[in-house]
Amino acid sequence: MHLLSCRLQRVRQHLDLQLSFGRQLTLIGGVNESGKSTLVEALHKTLFLRSTATGRGVEELRSRTHGGLPEIELCFAAQGQRWTLRKRFAGAGGTCQLSNQQGQAHSGPAAEEELARLLGLEGPIEGRRIAQLPERWAHLWVRQGDSGFNPLEGKPESYDYERLLQQLQAKTNLGTMQSPLDRQVVEQLQQRLGQLFTATGRIKAGSPLAQVIQREEEGIEQCNAAQQQLLELEQAMERLGAIAERLNSIDQDLRPGLLRERELEQRQHLLQAELEPVLLQHQALERQHKQRQELERTQQEQQKEQRQLQQQLEQALTQQAQRSADQERQAQQSKAAEQHLQHLRAKQERVRQRLDLQQVRRERQQLEAHQQEMNRLQAEASRLKQTLADLPMITAEQVRSLRRAEQAIAQAEARLEAMATSIEVLQSDQAIQLGGALIQPGERRQLNSISDLQVGDGVRLRVSPGGGDALPQSQAQLERCHQDCGLLAKQLGVANSEAAEAIEQRRRSLEQELSTLRQAAKAIPWSGLSERLAALLPRQGELERAIAQASPEELPDAPTALEALDAELRESIQRQSSALEAQQQQQNQERQQEQVQARQLEQQRSRLEQLSGSLAMLNARLQEEAPAEASAERLKELEQELLQRRGTLGAIEAERQQLQRQRPGSLGAAQLLEQLNQEKELLLNERGQNEQRCASLGAQNPSAQLELAQARLENVQRERRQQEREAQALQLLQEHFHQAQAELANRYSEPLCAALNPYLDVLLNAGSERALLEFNPKYGFQQLQLLQDNQAYDFGRLSGGMREQLAGALRLAMAEVLMQAYDGALPLVFDDAFTNTDRQRLAQLQGMLQRGMEQGLQLILLSCHPEDYQHVLNWAQEKSPSDSIEGATGVEVKLSRSS
Repeated sequence: MHLLSCRLQRVRQHLDLQLSFGRQLTLIGGVNESGKSTLVEALHKTLFLRSTATGRGVEELRSRTHGGLPEIELCFAAQGQRWTLRKRFAGAGGTCQLSNQQGQAHSGPAAEEELARLLGLEGPIEGRRIAQLPERWAHLWVRQGDSGFNPLEGKPESYDYERLLQQLQAKTNLGTMQSPLDRQVVEQLQQRLGQLFTATGRIKAGSPLAQVIQREEEGIEQCNAAQQQLLELEQAMERLGAIAERLNSIDQDLRPGLLRERELEQRQHLLQAELEPVLLQHQALERQHKQRQELERTQQEQQKEQRQLQQQLEQALTQQAQRSADQERQAQQSKAAEQHLQHLRAKQERVRQRLDLQQVRRERQQLEAHQQEMNRLQAEASRLKQTLADLPMITAEQVRSLRRAEQAIAQAEARLEAMATSIEVLQSDQAIQLGGALIQPGERRQLNSISDLQVGDGVRLRVSPGGGDALPQSQAQLERCHQDCGLLAKQLGVANSEAAEAIEQRRRSLEQELSTLRQAAKAIPWSGLSERLAALLPRQGELERAIAQASPEELPDAPTALEALDAELRESIQRQSSALEAQQQQQNQERQQEQVQARQLEQQRSRLEQLSGSLAMLNARLQEEAPAEASAERLKELEQELLQRRGTLGAIEAERQQLQRQRPGSLGAAQLLEQLNQEKELLLNERGQNEQRCASLGAQNPSAQLELAQARLENVQRERRQQEREAQALQLLQEHFHQAQAELANRYSEPLCAALNPYLDVLLNAGSERALLEFNPKYGFQQLQLLQDNQAYDFGRLSGGMREQLAGALRLAMAEVLMQAYDGALPLVFDDAFTNTDRQRLAQLQGMLQRGMEQGLQLILLSCHPEDYQHVLNWAQEKSPSDSIEGATGVEVKLSRSS
């Protein structure tokens, strides 16, 4: 299917616009607001919008400057015939006519349906579904501003998904992915699951499963209500029995005992009031008796303590004299031990001076060796740095760039040689000249450009090598490659890539050696090496002078002997120090004990004085107290009276305790009686309420209501389990279908990528870039990516220009696959589709469009800069027109604001 011509009348700014479409290319140019996008929209709505549609879609076609209704005539070829379509958009009064060369004519809805059949669609778009219009042939109709969108991101129906799968199956002999029966099963599964579940997997409201779950919840509520009603009736009856028992217990058991207990409490309070004066008198006499006994006991204790203190004081004076003599002897021993310890420390100091001197000499030798090694490494590093400075600065990337430039020259020479034409003279009886130069028999010449061939005097031929316009391009490409390679070699200062690689390898080897030297230098503690060496010299001199000034003594020179002697002295000093320290600690402890005993001695003397005064006072008080015999007789009489009164109170208390044990709680009898009266009143009220509740609840039969509700709930639960099993079975079956479809998914993306990659080869001219696609049986083709340098880039991450070019290549590839379903041809419309493409890539872009035309596609390009596509237009115009109905292969149209 391809377009032949069109005529637009009274369509926005176009009063009467006629134009013909080329079989391969139609280039439509014009400034902004010249009606290019209007033409694209008019053609699209003519093919897909019903002529009787109303609303915004039709209003956009009407002219505001020309009177009348929009009318469009479109001629196209489909199914081997030429068709003429006329539509007049006038709302409900719109008309549609469709006819062909064989005399078939349709009008009205029949024409709309026949047009949809020719386009492979179910039917035209109604006015109320105008939002669906952009989805029709969205992969073939690129509107202004939409060229950077991925055509696969829309709904599968927007890019002819089903027919695309059929063509991919036919191309690769994969067989059908789904048989008609499979498709019916999948649709029925989806329909039945859609009736049960939402898109998020939740149970859909109003579905049979949701209804049965709702009935189950209602049944549970009814069952719970019946159970609650039966439980309330049983509880009310049980409560009535409990109330009757409690009232009987209050009147027969609790009240008599509490009344007797209250009477005993009153008698007890009266007896306790009479007992109080006797008790006070008895307590006063008892206190006086105890006080006299306490004074006598204190007098005896103080007399005993006085005798003990006098004995201790005599013993302490004797011990004090003995300790003074012992301290004098220990002081003399400590002084001798200190002198011996000082002698050992002085000898140890001389031994350690000799050890330190030997250590300083060893450190000096080691530092001098490190300094010599560091000087050697620095000299070697300077030599390597000088060698590196003498070599040109050539990196591995520059070597690879030079090698690629040489490979480009070889490829350009190979292409040029493949396009050249050779002439060989086998035999001739006349003189043959090529470009003015004589050719002898057996001689062979190769032509890279147009040359004149003259045979004798009467024959003159013009010979053109193959390749057409590509030959000059190849020659220019070869010359550019030579210039680029020469410039790069000149910048590097080498003749070819082999020499550059040798220099780069030499530099890398020298840098590795230099790195090895740096690692070796890191192992040397070079920081502050000279300072440490200079600091050792004064230390060595000080040690030598100290050893020379010391008193002469026989000490070994060997380091091991000195270390052994030092260890022996250290052990002796430690042992002597420990002994001296222990002796001093013992002396300190004895002095502390002496001080403590002196304080104790003073305290004992002071206590003796206190005891003498205290005993004198006690004797005076005892003489003032009454005789002990009279107070004891009166105390005995009071105790007899108290014993009698307490016996009476004990009997009353025992009876009260017995009564209290017979009842619970710790409250008094009066309080309990008050509580029982209140409780009885409340119980009587509650008994009346429960009797009324039993009468109301027993009006119906709660047990029968509960059994009926349980039976209904069991039926509903059985139905719910049946519904859930059916839903799970449907989900499992759908999952198995999806798994089977996923196994064939990648087989559909591969042939589409195979059709897309040749366009990318022409566009990118690199050979390593290719497209990647994923296929999902449910959602169609997804995840369009561009593979560059082994790195996959999502479509959305590409630049604006690259997105336009990749989307254009994909549309060309999809149209190439689909056109076999449309009589081997399809129109592809680009309305200012490559506005973000840089001018350096226009040649490759035109090559990509040329490939699409070579495959049989019809391209309609609309651009504000038609000069950008002159090369591909010239190519299309040079093609000979075929004998079919499409006419010219390349057409250029220029629109203006007054068209």
